[in-house]
Amino acid sequence: MKAFVQIIGDYRSCRVLALGWMAMIFWLSSLPDIPGPDLFSAQDKLEHLLVFGVLGFLFARSLGPRREKLWQWQVAVVTLMVAVYGAVDEIHQSFVIGRDASLSDFLFDTLGGFIFALLSYRSVLFSRKRP
Repeated sequence: MKAFVQIIGDYRSCRVLALGWMAMIFWLSSLPDIPGPDLFSAQDKLEHLLVFGVLGFLFARSLGPRREKLWQWQVAVVTLMVAVYGAVDEIHQSFVIGRDASLSDFLFDTLGGFIFALLSYRSVLFSRKRP
C-alpha cells in the first residue's frame, strides 16, 4: 500500500497512469457491448462518473505540486481536460457499431472529473496542519 501511495504522490507517475487510463477508456469505448451485470437503472451514469472521475484524479495529481492559492484554477483546468476527453470518447463511440454518443454520458464524464479533481485538491488542502 505504501508503494501505491508513493506512485500516486509522484506527478510523473500519474501522467503515465493517466495515459494508460485514457487508453483503457478508448479500448472499452471500442467494444460494441461491455460485459457485466446490469444491477440498477442508472448504472451506466455511475460508471461514467467513476471512470472519468479516476481520470480527473490522475490529471489533478499529474499537474505537479499543489499551489494553495491556485487550486480553483487547477480544478477548472482538470475539469476542462476531462470534458475534452469525454467529448472525444463520445464522438469515438458514435462510430462504433452498437454504441452511440450521448450528451448525458458526456455530462456525467465531466461531472466525475470535476468531483474527483475537487476531492483531490481539497483533501490536500485540508490535510495540511493549520496553525
